[in-house]
Amino acid sequence: LWMACMMMGTTLTFTSCSDDDEPTPTEPKVEDVYGDYTGTMISEVAEAATEANEGEETEGINIDATVRNDTVYFTDFPVRDLIASVVGEESADQIVEAIGTVSYKVGYKSSMTTAKDSVYMEMSPKPLELTIPMDEENTMTVSVEISAVHKGNYEFETKNLNMELKAEKVLIDEQEFPTFPATDFTFEMKKK
Repeated sequence: LWMACMMMGTTLTFTSCSDDDEPTPTEPKVEDVYGDYTGTMISEVAEAATEANEGEETEGINIDATVRNDTVYFTDFPVRDLIASVVGEESADQIVEAIGTVSYKVGYKSSMTTAKDSVYMEMSPKPLELTIPMDEENTMTVSVEISAVHKGNYEFETKNLNMELKAEKVLIDEQEFPTFPATDFTFEMKKK
């Protein structure tokens, strides 16, 4: 009896599991959008989208962003086109240099698509605030009112993040700048 138990124990000891088992795929979740991104931002005056410009492709500006929790962070937001539309092309570069690096963040609420292949991001941007030095004693406070055009979209398979924002109005020292053209910002970014 003792020998039979030893043989049965030895037989069970040599039984092993196969290493060829496929890993169980993980279920995608809205937190998968978190991370660092790089890509381009295209700014285009909304009124300039005419039939004459239709075939032309606008060159994008390189941009980096970080997505954490419920916010998209831009550590160096390109503001030159906005400034040029307010002060003109000849003064824009000088003012951009005086302002330095502009940080901007956009809040969002996320939801999974029905197909579970991407995340929708309902953007809730706040005004972009700039302080522009005019001379040693005077500054100009500029507030750019920004809205979300559509929901942002992050695709799990491609790791692409796309979103659109619109600069609708500019206030200079709390007075509306009457000739500011509404400007669309299109972001096409990929997770690093």
